[in-house]
Amino acid sequence: MSSPDAARRALATVTFNGVDITDDIRSYLLSAVYTDNEEDESDDLQITLQDREDIWLTSWLQEALDAAAETSGGGDGDGESSADYPTVRFGSRGGTVSTMQGYLVELGEVLPVYGVDGYFGSETQAAVKSFQRKNGLSVDGICGPLTWAAILKKVNGSGGGGDGIPKLTITAAFARQNWTGDGSDKMLDCGSFELDSVSCSGPPAVVSLKAVTLPFSSQIRQSKLSKAWESYPLSKIAGEMAARNGMTCLYLSDTDPYYARVEQYREADISFLSRLCHDAGISLKATANSLVLFDQAKYEASPSVRTITRDDGSYEKYKMQIGKADTQYASCRVSYVDPATGGCISGTAKVTDYNAKKKDNQQLQVYAKVSSVAEAKKLAQKLLRKKNKFEQTAIFTMPGDPALVAGVTIVLSGWGAWDGKYIIKQAKHTIGGNGYSTQITLRKVLLGETDAEPEAAQKSYKVGDIVNFHGGCHYVSSTAIKAASTKLRAGPAKITLTNPGSAHPWHLIHTDASTGVYGWVDDGSFD
Repeated sequence: MSSPDAARRALATVTFNGVDITDDIRSYLLSAVYTDNEEDESDDLQITLQDREDIWLTSWLQEALDAAAETSGGGDGDGESSADYPTVRFGSRGGTVSTMQGYLVELGEVLPVYGVDGYFGSETQAAVKSFQRKNGLSVDGICGPLTWAAILKKVNGSGGGGDGIPKLTITAAFARQNWTGDGSDKMLDCGSFELDSVSCSGPPAVVSLKAVTLPFSSQIRQSKLSKAWESYPLSKIAGEMAARNGMTCLYLSDTDPYYARVEQYREADISFLSRLCHDAGISLKATANSLVLFDQAKYEASPSVRTITRDDGSYEKYKMQIGKADTQYASCRVSYVDPATGGCISGTAKVTDYNAKKKDNQQLQVYAKVSSVAEAKKLAQKLLRKKNKFEQTAIFTMPGDPALVAGVTIVLSGWGAWDGKYIIKQAKHTIGGNGYSTQITLRKVLLGETDAEPEAAQKSYKVGDIVNFHGGCHYVSSTAIKAASTKLRAGPAKITLTNPGSAHPWHLIHTDASTGVYGWVDDGSFD
């Protein structure tokens, strides 16, 4: 704890490969920015330094890379290390340039005029830039330590003699000291990151180090695999992927989709898993060490950590937005036609304040493999939530606050149409020349979606009622197994017959010929 009479200040504590460099960078630090994301995107840390003495880009970074290469096994003499090669750039000549040119040609880059000639000219520079661009490096046309390491990793596979891109680990913590005048501190542990890119600009000379929790070079992003997953639940797929990539897996969803067979074809693990999660309405967050799969609804239900009122002076700037055309669905219908039997399974979810009389109700139609009506309804709820969750958004810039992190909820009050509970989608913490600030990106919590109309309400319909058919299937009889048609459009229809207790108890005839419905349909297929 700080002394009560200590000055109010914000500090960024930084370690580089286990060494505390806070004091080393203090006089050079322009800004430290930590971005914390709720899902999908990697968290990142960006440190920007003045390089007025030309030490950060050259001697310091080179020494750090050399040390990392040695500790990662690149100096065991069995293979090449990035530390074995000096930096080469436009105008360089000699054997090192020839070696680099040969490697670039081997990796698919083109030197159409001069080929491997030992001279670093414009043609070679263009090839270096092309390689850097393809591999997520800073595109400066200079073959320095990071570019050498990436070239050697590609040439030697995952390591040859143990070399690859040296793993340079950065950790950071932000401290808010004595802000309330009582000597107390608040800390934000930003976590651990891996150096992903280095960029420089000038004059004046500035160097930016960007580190991420899941780097571009990581195995789970880069390795393209093909595998047929048979008789697997999603949790087991995620668990095996995590184990294969040296990670842990935390599965926090109540639902666990089961796949009789799903194929991963020449696709990176993280891309394949992200696709499965998206289709199942489950959120995914990945770091260098773990995969976390979770239901956002649980996080949204947690108690709020703060209330922001219109005139409370707690914020510096704000920006708000309501609605886009693709974020305002009134309902979602999931349907599946079993190719073996022709039977149709469907389920519908609706927003809590659903109004059947509105003429502009948008319905999200999803065709997905489900095994029961209950499963279809549950998936419809998840997908409706996922589609609508950005209907109301807001951005606030506030004095730095370690309590504001991705995944926590806050309440807006006195903002009219924007009043309500929100979840932090992204929190960006910045320490720089203007002190410590936090920018939070919010989306409004969805208070819940409902199942299709309750059974009692459905049975209140009678012959002669005009209803809104949701689209999908109809049958030739109330007991038929195979659907007569499976791709009917939504629209108005009239109830002409009923057969309570049957598989398809309602007979509808369209009032708008474009729908095509003229047969028996399921409970929940209209409202």
